[in-house]
Amino acid sequence: MAGSSLEEIGRGNRQRVLSEILGSGTISRSQIADKLELNAASVSRITRELIEARLVQEVGDAKSEGRRGPRTKRLSVDRTGGYVIGIGINAYQQVVTLADLSNNRIASWDAGGEGLSEGEGFLKTCCDQARQLIEQHVPDRDRLFGVGLTIAGNLDKARGTVISAPTLGWDDEVGVRDLVQKELGVPVALETPSAAICQSEAAFGAARNIENVVVIYCALGFGIGLQINGQPYSGISRVGGVLTEAKTTDGLGSNLPVTLSDLCGGKALLQKLLSSDVFNALSDRDRARKIWEVVSGADETDGDYKSVLEEFGARAANCFSLSLTVLQPELVLLAGPLAQSPIYLEAFRKQIDTLKSDLQQPIKIKSSEMTHMGAARLLSLSENIANAELDLNLLKGGN
Repeated sequence: MAGSSLEEIGRGNRQRVLSEILGSGTISRSQIADKLELNAASVSRITRELIEARLVQEVGDAKSEGRRGPRTKRLSVDRTGGYVIGIGINAYQQVVTLADLSNNRIASWDAGGEGLSEGEGFLKTCCDQARQLIEQHVPDRDRLFGVGLTIAGNLDKARGTVISAPTLGWDDEVGVRDLVQKELGVPVALETPSAAICQSEAAFGAARNIENVVVIYCALGFGIGLQINGQPYSGISRVGGVLTEAKTTDGLGSNLPVTLSDLCGGKALLQKLLSSDVFNALSDRDRARKIWEVVSGADETDGDYKSVLEEFGARAANCFSLSLTVLQPELVLLAGPLAQSPIYLEAFRKQIDTLKSDLQQPIKIKSSEMTHMGAARLLSLSENIANAELDLNLLKGGN
């Protein structure tokens, strides 16, 4: 690693080891050494430091795979060693949660949509609620590692702002990262729900150890999260919306400019099911609830709901087919309410199957059960712990 100091190399290796333990659940030192191509002495030293800092603990014992010798201790995250806050905000649900280092939820607060449309004021309310959770459940503030914040909107991650969030009623730009960091006094990791789910599935879930992954969040509109060659991809300047908000024509002879969300997102689906008067009378929060009603109703054999889910699953696949042909991902994960319908998922999968001749390898298509709230917590675990420059001396002193 030319140009890097021994201190930087050591810090990088520690982050890699901690990431591996966080993502694996339980793992032996020899497995870490093999996976990360580190020598046993380095892994032993790093894990000893992490144990002393109460980030990692030894659990049980097991024989190393394919090796003779004494049984060896395995490692896992020390769930009692710290806390993270997750704040997940979309049109359907806005939740603040406190979790331990194993992502076990300790306490939460649901806004219920109250005050949502006033962006800055709503975020301050979320921070007030987060402070109450912290005061009640976190005995040592040095062990509150940070906030993961997911917001359904057009984000500029570099500046930490929401440019706009139409489904939330946020028309003006909001400096969300600075606001939350000032209110709570801890680092803040900011992403769209789709990007956060992609990162979380890659680090902890169904996409772990997969290089090229696409997450499509299927709700009122679409969000997209990308991992390319093992690295999250955010687009130029901002996160999300790059593919889903690209304009095309409606294909109906009028040549009106529309987005992919306009063509085949959840709003378009509801417009097909509902009269224009009923649809226009609903708020986006009510529309989000209606999508869940459609998904649940189709499971209970509602014929109209089934047919429209099948139609829009195929439409979505058709709209994203060019992007997937270019990206050639190994795995596509569909997340969000529409993706919880087996009918929608199967229609999407069947349509993508027609691309076989254009693909270098088959694309696996699965449903992700991860929510934007869960992804917010995992985002904080990843960005504010595994990939952060932690002061281990401070943590060792806080035993």
